[in-house]
Amino acid sequence: MTSRERVRKAINFEEADRVPIDLGGTKATGIHVDAYIELGQYLGLDVELPKVYDQFQMLARVEEPVRRRLHADVVQVENLVETWGLANRRWKVFQTGRGNDVLMPGEFDPVKDERGFLVLRDARGQAVAEMAPGGLYFDRATPTGMSDYIVLMDPEEWKKALPLYRDEELEVLQKQARLLRDYTDYSVHGGFGKFKLHTSGLVAGHTFTDWLCLLLTEKAYVYSILQATAERNIENLKLYFEAVGDCIDTVLISTTDYGTQKGELINPQVFKELYLPHMKRVNDFVHSQGQIKVMYHSCGSIRHLIEYFIQGGVDILNPLQVNTANMDPRELKREFGGRIVFWGGGVDTQTTYQFGTAEEVRRQVRERMDVFAPGGGYVFSPSHNTQYGVPAANIVAMADAVVEHGGYRERPKAKGTATA
Repeated sequence: MTSRERVRKAINFEEADRVPIDLGGTKATGIHVDAYIELGQYLGLDVELPKVYDQFQMLARVEEPVRRRLHADVVQVENLVETWGLANRRWKVFQTGRGNDVLMPGEFDPVKDERGFLVLRDARGQAVAEMAPGGLYFDRATPTGMSDYIVLMDPEEWKKALPLYRDEELEVLQKQARLLRDYTDYSVHGGFGKFKLHTSGLVAGHTFTDWLCLLLTEKAYVYSILQATAERNIENLKLYFEAVGDCIDTVLISTTDYGTQKGELINPQVFKELYLPHMKRVNDFVHSQGQIKVMYHSCGSIRHLIEYFIQGGVDILNPLQVNTANMDPRELKREFGGRIVFWGGGVDTQTTYQFGTAEEVRRQVRERMDVFAPGGGYVFSPSHNTQYGVPAANIVAMADAVVEHGGYRERPKAKGTATA
């Protein structure tokens, strides 16, 4: 069975020859560039000067030899612009905080300040991100505190401030998507890059803290901002699907995190009232374009939001951070299995994946697949990106364990587990 066939069965709640694997196929299942270099060295593969296509998360572009060795089934269509308006072209050498030479976009031009931090600035000279000396990531230079006064923004002005895909971006997307569809057997994933239905960062000029306050004090205003956001995103999706819609199986619509380690950031009833209508409108549009499945990413404990995700037309949920409150794998499978595809949760990135032994990783992989795999509706990946510090041996052990233990014929049905 080809990777494309394998993934298509899984996302349609069918059992394939084995559980599909995604490592590096989306912006939420990638590999930190320093970890990627160590993995290449461990495998004896030439990965020198890898391209960092997402500069915020410092994600490496996974190349074919590594993808094949990890048995990965998914490849993504990358946006020309992924982070801070930087176009991924005219690459140049940059040294990471760990001393590795990698490639960054030609427009990437951080300047060291008096603290020794590398600071990225936008065209207006305002700091947008910074990396501490020896750091692993560029952190957003975004205010997070509560304002003395909250100024409400006109929804139409906010809508106009959200950029539309440019012709150049769409041409790059279309060319890349067609090459992946026609010349590989991977399942092609679309990493839609314009969605802004966020709870964090700046929404309509509001800090994260201010936005959470507005969810309770100015509901009509919040509704209007989210409505304008959804309208703009549908405009962008029309352009996006004209470019890649006949090439992709899945599309990552939102990477907003709605959960913490202990519970939801937003009261579920507030979420239902303010977010759900606009989520459904966007996802209904995606479904009107064909057989493309909608993926949403949200870290943290979101158990009490999953039902609303389903009502809102979300087909695939990532990353399943099952070591948080109320996210027991068996309970998730029993309550939601067959109604939403689980994409992740294969090994805990905060614990076993990073700090366990290779055998402990293999054991957890087997346990998670015994829960999530029956009946299809499951694509294996860790509970988020592979971060620096994960031993290369653990990455390989994880991928090999999926292949060794991922077949459906020999797997007994897990007792008390729902199937599609």
